[in-house]
Amino acid sequence: MAQQQPLVSGRWLLYALLAVVGFAAISAYLTLCLLFYQGQWQVVFHPSRAVATTPASLGLRYDDVRFDYTGTGIAQLNGWWIPAEANALLADRTILFFHDGSGSLANVGEQLKTLHSLGANIFAFDYRGFGNSVNDHPSESRVYEDADAAWNYLTDIRHLDPKSIVLYGSGLGATIAVEAAVRHRESPALVLENPAPPALSLIEADSRTHLLPIQWLFRDRFEIMPKLQQLGLVLGEPAAGLVASGKQPASPIILNQAAANGPRLLVLLGPSPTSDPRYRPTLAEFLRDVRSATH
Repeated sequence: MAQQQPLVSGRWLLYALLAVVGFAAISAYLTLCLLFYQGQWQVVFHPSRAVATTPASLGLRYDDVRFDYTGTGIAQLNGWWIPAEANALLADRTILFFHDGSGSLANVGEQLKTLHSLGANIFAFDYRGFGNSVNDHPSESRVYEDADAAWNYLTDIRHLDPKSIVLYGSGLGATIAVEAAVRHRESPALVLENPAPPALSLIEADSRTHLLPIQWLFRDRFEIMPKLQQLGLVLGEPAAGLVASGKQPASPIILNQAAANGPRLLVLLGPSPTSDPRYRPTLAEFLRDVRSATH
């Protein structure tokens, strides 16, 4: 009786097994890439929905503002309007404040109180996904849209002179403030407090991301240097190196400069600049100079 040949050869089974394993590995890798792409906003932003502290908690008068309404009448954003005292020196100036991409307005109450003590109006708000603003995932394009909405609220609803609005950004908010200055060239001044380095450089420094094509997947870049160059502002060393790397100097650095056709720039670098004794007088002098130049 002739021996029956196997229906499937061992070599074929080996190739089939390798193909299945390879397909599973590729599927797992693509799934990992997709998960990173969908959740990348959590690498840059760390929002909180809690707003336990308000300006009233700090003894300040304020209006709780809802703005950026959709066609269905839903307000996208929530902010605080903290008016200056009637007889304050800078009562005709307004600081539009962009907080870092973490927490909520409740985390910057003390700083807003310090800025208000300079005698200017303050308007600060939460981006989408933060605090009492609409619950939506933040992204680079969305926070820039939110910044536009805040600017439009001040100029269209409160009818403020664009030349009276100073843009102030802290951390990631510094890049948002610079983008706002690019889009709204009427603003006469820009204050940057410890600007965050480009988000991509932070991601690439994490060894856990080396297996992923980050350059293709990561869309929220937050690159501040090209935006400053658009405004005609070029940071010299060591400020440029510190901003690019996100490193803080051992002692505070204050850079005050003006562009030929752009806003006047104040950069504050260093550990806890708001607690530095030079912080308040430096800001006060800067705002007075800006006011004199635009009067």
